[in-house]
Amino acid sequence: MRIDYKKLGQIAIDPNYRNIPAKNTSDVLANYLYLMSNLNADVDTWSASEMAMITNSLNRWQDKKTNLSRQQISVGDILMVDLGLHYAPELSYGHPALVLEEWKNLMFIVPATSSSSKLSQAYHPKDNPSGKWYYRKVGAADGFVHDCVLIINNAKIISKAAILSPMGKLTCDLQNKTQLFREVKNTLMEHLFYREWAAHQNLAAAYDELQEKFDQLQKEKADADSKIQELENHIKEFRKPIDSRQN
Repeated sequence: MRIDYKKLGQIAIDPNYRNIPAKNTSDVLANYLYLMSNLNADVDTWSASEMAMITNSLNRWQDKKTNLSRQQISVGDILMVDLGLHYAPELSYGHPALVLEEWKNLMFIVPATSSSSKLSQAYHPKDNPSGKWYYRKVGAADGFVHDCVLIINNAKIISKAAILSPMGKLTCDLQNKTQLFREVKNTLMEHLFYREWAAHQNLAAAYDELQEKFDQLQKEKADADSKIQELENHIKEFRKPIDSRQN
């Protein structure tokens, strides 16, 4: 059986249908029953694991789809989240995730997976410096439960209602440019927003150059002030005999 996507699309944007119960609309109800039939036909091809994940995810969505959660989380937290159902190669169902930003009911996360194939390809500054930029290997030393891979090009904004449980926090200094958190954010900027990243790098280089010149001028000023003070002291010493004769 095939879903009538065109018909459903028209109904979805028609304001006249917004207050009509779905069960009273034959087109919608028929297509929904087609969907259930198609899902039931696919059951034989699913593993028990996949069916469990689909069932859990759909049930949570049904229970929490209108929830506006304001859970207290912080940037740098590691959470288990339900990513829901997605198209490959996006991650779906339950996964660990690193929180990069948070706002009221929403958070910007990078999901992680323990896939062995991705682990073998993942970048790590010591273990695999030539690995793929969009896979970043992390582990217990970073605050995760075990070795896994941050899928940087799967970064996304999701609802806090998708949080399943807290898992910990990053162990690094979130402000240190050389450590994991800032590295992940910089990698995102460099590869997903290259023009903005390049402009930022140019500004940062110009700032560093100006700061270096400023520091040099400050040093030269301090040296000049010291010499002026030294000369003033010499002048005072020279004036002492003169002042004493005048008195």
